[in-house]
Amino acid sequence: MTSAVLAIVSVATTLFGSVFLLFRSRTQAVLLFLLLFLSALLCGLDAYILANPHQFQLKSYVQMLEAALPLSALLYSAFFCRESSFRRISITSRILLPLALLLFVAGLMQNPEALYFAPDFGEESLLFLTNLGFLFYLLLMSFLVLAMVQLERTFSALSQLERWRVKYEIIGICVLLGLAVVYYSQSLLYRSLDMSMLDARSFAMLIAVGLIFYSRFFRRHGERIIISRGAAYRSLILLVVGVYLIGLGLLGEGMRYLDVPTQRTLLLMVAIVSAVLVAVLFMSETLRRKIKVHLHKNFYQNKYDYRQQWMDFTTKLSGTESLAELQQTILVFYCETFACRGGAIYLYENDRQEFVNSAHFEYRRDWRSLKPTDPIIVRLAEKDWILDLQQFAEETNDGFSASLAVSGASFAVPLFFDNELTGFILLTRQINESEVYTYEDYDLIRLLARQSIAAIQGMRLSEQLSISRELAAIGKVSTFVLHDLKNQVSGLSLLLDNAKDYIDDPEFQQDMLETIDSTVTNMKKLISRLKNIKEKPQLLVAPVDLKKVVDDAIETAGGQIIASGCSVQIDADEEEIYKVILNLLINAVEATSDDAAVQVDFGVQEGMAFVQVRDFGCGMSAEFIEKHLFKPFETTKKHGFGIGLYQCKLIAESHNGRIQAVSREGEGSTFLLQLPLAPSSAGD
Repeated sequence: MTSAVLAIVSVATTLFGSVFLLFRSRTQAVLLFLLLFLSALLCGLDAYILANPHQFQLKSYVQMLEAALPLSALLYSAFFCRESSFRRISITSRILLPLALLLFVAGLMQNPEALYFAPDFGEESLLFLTNLGFLFYLLLMSFLVLAMVQLERTFSALSQLERWRVKYEIIGICVLLGLAVVYYSQSLLYRSLDMSMLDARSFAMLIAVGLIFYSRFFRRHGERIIISRGAAYRSLILLVVGVYLIGLGLLGEGMRYLDVPTQRTLLLMVAIVSAVLVAVLFMSETLRRKIKVHLHKNFYQNKYDYRQQWMDFTTKLSGTESLAELQQTILVFYCETFACRGGAIYLYENDRQEFVNSAHFEYRRDWRSLKPTDPIIVRLAEKDWILDLQQFAEETNDGFSASLAVSGASFAVPLFFDNELTGFILLTRQINESEVYTYEDYDLIRLLARQSIAAIQGMRLSEQLSISRELAAIGKVSTFVLHDLKNQVSGLSLLLDNAKDYIDDPEFQQDMLETIDSTVTNMKKLISRLKNIKEKPQLLVAPVDLKKVVDDAIETAGGQIIASGCSVQIDADEEEIYKVILNLLINAVEATSDDAAVQVDFGVQEGMAFVQVRDFGCGMSAEFIEKHLFKPFETTKKHGFGIGLYQCKLIAESHNGRIQAVSREGEGSTFLLQLPLAPSSAGD
């Protein structure tokens, strides 16, 4: 009766927990659900068959579930605390998973009679294995052992914080898989399986589910692996585990010698409880810290491997991409190295002229800011010392320091940059509160602080430079936009001046409407392109009639312009080339006196299409052409932006063309725009 109740409770608990986990979105939660669900079904079916021996034919379903168990365990161990991608798992897992899949398929294809037989099942609860059954359960047990080895390797590679988060889940899974290994290991010793071990399996399942749920809901789950190993610590663990196994063997031998009833079940229960206790103790961060301190005092000259600490710290800092990530990495490294529970970083903000809490880790966010005249800041600035907050609060009666000490902060580490206090790091209480920091701890804290503030200041300056560049880019874009708008407004201004004299002329009215319509279209196109303005424009190249572009630009520019040339096809972005020609025409009209006309010639010359614009204005000096022309923000106009010809040069070069200028002071200027021909025109 007790066995049935224990089996029912464990199966129900496991099924409920596995279904509950299924609603969590992570791949790891789904794989954990699958493993727990299979284990619960296995235990439940075995319990039902034991209670109803005449239903032995249901053992075929148990065989299917047993065949799926290794694949489920290997999948869970392969993706535990790793990214959910097959390419991210280890090579060993890539080999084992297909083999486990083959075992699963083989288990589905075989009849139960081919694996075992049970002539007196109702009386002995024993399954006697055939040769094929022996091989099947040997492989099954081996895969389960390999899954536990994979979990151990993953746990060893996790950081201190991640190990703290997942240790109970790993213990629970290992209890679950370990009991399965013990159960199936009978196939090696006796060529049989004793299903009377159901009590121990049910008990192990209850413990496993309890530990897993505690880990999942009271400690956040781990997500990524950070390589970190301590050879001496792991060796000590192996020694203790060896002693534990020897003691367990002696206990079993003593029970056999004393002929204790139900010794096998009792021994398994003792083994489960003691294994859990040993695992919990050795995964305890407090105990780990005490062991490391003991090893330092008795076996090592230095407490820290400074070379390894420096390499790890530098590697982690170099992998950050933002200021927030950098500060979080610094805090996590401090907490892992010095076994602190959490911390925070305060940095000086020039705009506010205060020290502000800029990052925190496993520590409450404090929105209070500190002025340079506050006692704690004055003390840190005067002496580049690590400040004991508890002692400082007692000496100065400083309210802020006292509140920090009450909230768990123990030390304040100053951050100096260019001999000025730029910030400080708060460290909370140690995991092992009986540990006393020595000069080695303080030296390493100060060393890491110098590297930390250098990295923080570098990142802050980098972000400020990035913002300055963005503002400069916005200013440059604005200049281009204003220049294009100026060209459109010039055409409208000329139209408005002529409207005073010719507004009643129907032909002028028609020209006015066409000019306004063209200006509106161009301004809409300009607005649509504002998001894509770059150093070199993004082009929409297509065959274009050069004569049409010249005529459109002449119509918009207004003034006295004489054009001559032949139609020719070019490969260009019509809108961009129109802007270039319009800019050249407006410059020429503005530079030419009222009684002179601007001359425009276009056609083909030396295998390239060309547009030549000539004015008879004031001209430019040779020095200005050589040093200033086509340069941004250089102009001879009183109200010009100095960006038009620079933009024209960029557009021409982006079309694989060029623009040149010839000018003499007092005689005028000639601009020559050359562009590649369209393939059809070049072939002609």
